[in-house]
Amino acid sequence: MPPTSDDCPLISNRSNSLSSTGSGVLRVHLYHHPNSFQSSPDSAGSLTFIYGDYTAEQLCVAAAQACGILPVCHPLFSLATEDLSCWYPPNHVFHVDESCRTVVIYRIRFFFPNWFGPRKSYRFGPANNQEKPVLDYPTLDYLFAQTRSDFLNGQMDVPLTLESQETCLGLAVLDMLRISKERKQDLEKTLRTISYKSCLPEKLRSQLQTQNFVTRKRIRHHVERSLRMMSILQTEGRSLKLKYLMELESLRGAPKQETFLARAPAATEATWVIRVSGETGISSSHSEDKTCQPFCDFPEITDISIKQASREGLPAENRVVSITKTDSRVLEMEFLTLQEALTFVSLVDGYYRLTVDTQHYFCKEVAPPQLLENLENRCHGPIMSEFAVNKLKTMGHGAGSYLLRQNPEDFDSYLLTICIEVMGWAW
Repeated sequence: MPPTSDDCPLISNRSNSLSSTGSGVLRVHLYHHPNSFQSSPDSAGSLTFIYGDYTAEQLCVAAAQACGILPVCHPLFSLATEDLSCWYPPNHVFHVDESCRTVVIYRIRFFFPNWFGPRKSYRFGPANNQEKPVLDYPTLDYLFAQTRSDFLNGQMDVPLTLESQETCLGLAVLDMLRISKERKQDLEKTLRTISYKSCLPEKLRSQLQTQNFVTRKRIRHHVERSLRMMSILQTEGRSLKLKYLMELESLRGAPKQETFLARAPAATEATWVIRVSGETGISSSHSEDKTCQPFCDFPEITDISIKQASREGLPAENRVVSITKTDSRVLEMEFLTLQEALTFVSLVDGYYRLTVDTQHYFCKEVAPPQLLENLENRCHGPIMSEFAVNKLKTMGHGAGSYLLRQNPEDFDSYLLTICIEVMGWAW
C-alpha cells in the first residue's frame, strides 16, 4: 500500500467541497468514512496523499483499510474521475508533485442482481451449506452511502411521477429515522434540525418549492406523521439502510449498467451504444436504435485486446478494442481516447475475475499489479481456509503440499495452508 512514513504521510482530511483540494496533493473522496466524526447527515470523508507515485490499486487498498472493507470485497471497488465520466484501471500511476490538484472518487463499480431482498445472491462456497452473502456490513454501509449520494445529487434518473414522489418521500422518512438512530438523537430534535427536503433528490426539491404553502405544509405533516409511526418500530440502522436500498432499487427499475459510445473502426461518427452489466454481460445497439442486442456474457469471452487505430489521419489517441468469444465471433469498437478504452476494458476485465476466474486478466494495460505479483509468486488471492483446504483436496496433493494465499481479513499479511496428513485429511 502507499507509504505512510513521515517522508510521505497519509493525512485524513474532511471537506464538503471536492474541488477545494490544494496544490501538491491527491485526494481520494470516500462516501463513507466510519472513523471520522460526523455532524452532517452523511458520513463522507477523504484521504489525502502528498508527493510520490501511487497506483490506483494502492489508493484503493488505502481507502478500503480506512473504510473497513475486507480484501474479499475489495475487487468490487475502483477509482473514478471527479465527474464520474471515466474510471482508472488498477495499474494506473498517479504522479503527485507540487503542481498536482487531483481528486478521485472511491466507488463500488461492480454490481450484481439480487444483492439483497428475497432472492439474494451468494458467494460461492465449497459446500452448499457454506454460502455467504456477497456483501458484508462495511461494504453494505459504503454501498448505502454511495447510493444515497447518487440519489440526492441527481446521479440517478428518477421520474417525477406521483408514484415515484411517494416513494421518494418514503425514502426520506427512512433516511431521517436512520439519522436519528445513528446519532442516538431524540426524534423531535431530528425534526427540528433536519428538513425532510434535504433527504430528497434535487429535482424533486425544486418541484416542491413551486407548490403553494398549503400543499408544502400538508406534505411536511405527512412526513412527520409517518416518521413518528415508523419510530415506534425497534429497527436497527443497518436494517433501515437495507430497506432504503431495496426501495431505491425498485424505483430505479433497470439493472445497474455502464454505457459507452463507440464506433466501428471504419466509421467516422459514434454509431454504437455499448452496455455492460453484471447481470446481462455485454450488449450493443446502434445509436438511433433503442433495442439492445446481447453480444456475450463474461464466461464466453476468450480474449480482449487494445490497439492504436491505424487509419491515416486519425488522432493517435484513438484506440480499437477487440473482444473475442468462444465461438470465434469478434466485437470490434473504436474509442476516441485511450482513457475511454481503458475504462471499458477494465470494467469487463473486472467482471470476468468476479464471475469466472479470480486469477485471470486479459491484457496488461489493465492488469492489477497485485495479481501479477501473485501469479509470479504462485500466491492465491484472499480466500478463506476452507477454500484453501478444498482446493488442495481437489488437486489431490499429498502430505507436505501447501497453498500460499492472501489473508482474507488483512491486506498486509499472507497465510500458508499445509497438508500434513492425507489419509485422515488432517491439515
